[in-house]
Amino acid sequence: MPKLTCLAGLLGVLAVHAVAPRVLAQDEPEIEIITEPPPELESPPAESPPVEPPPEQPPPQPDKPKEPLGHLRVGGGIGFGFSTGFISIGVSPQVSYIFKRIVEPGVALRYQYTKDSIPIPQVTWHTYGGSIFVRIFPIPQFFVLVEGEIINTGWKQGDISSGRMNYGNLLLGGGLVMGVGKGAFVATSLKIAVFRNAFYPSAFPIISIGGGYAF
Repeated sequence: MPKLTCLAGLLGVLAVHAVAPRVLAQDEPEIEIITEPPPELESPPAESPPVEPPPEQPPPQPDKPKEPLGHLRVGGGIGFGFSTGFISIGVSPQVSYIFKRIVEPGVALRYQYTKDSIPIPQVTWHTYGGSIFVRIFPIPQFFVLVEGEIINTGWKQGDISSGRMNYGNLLLGGGLVMGVGKGAFVATSLKIAVFRNAFYPSAFPIISIGGGYAF
C-alpha cells in the first residue's frame, strides 16, 4: 500500500511537471519571427528643375518689296478765277508721275473761257494752252506748286477781234490731294500768275478742283 501511494505521488509530480510547461507555453505570447528584411519605402522621385522652353524664334520676314519709284497719275481739273467784273472758267486734263511721294512732275493741257465785264462792251477770251508743272510735297497730301505755262488766246470786244496771240507766264501756289478710294483721289489748288500781261492783267487767284486715278 505504501508503495502504491509513493508511485501515485510520483506520477502526480511527473504529471504536474508535464502539464506545467504546456501551461507556461500557452501563457507565453507568440512572437513573429521575421526572416526577410522589411521592404524599403520607395523614396519620392527627386523633382527635376523645370525645363524652360527654348526662346521663340521670330518668324522669317518675307523679303520687303522694293518701293516703286513713283505712281502714274491721270486726272484733270476744273478751274475758275474771279475779281471785280472778271470771271474765268477752264478745264485742264493732266498726267503726272510722283517720285518717292515727294516730287511730282507733270504736264497739263488747258481750255479756258474768260470774260471781263468792266469795259463796255465786255471783252471775252477763248484760250488754249499747255503747261509743265512740279508739285513738291513737304508733308503728305499738301503740296507746293510751280508751273510754267504757254497759252494761245484771242479776245473779242463787240465787233472787234484781236486775232490769236501767245503768252507765257509763271504760276505759283499750293494745294491738297486726298485719296478717296483705291487709287482714286481728289485735289484742289490755288495759284497766282507772277507776270502781268494782256491775259493776266492782275494777280487774281486761280482756284482749281479736280480728281483722278493713280496707277
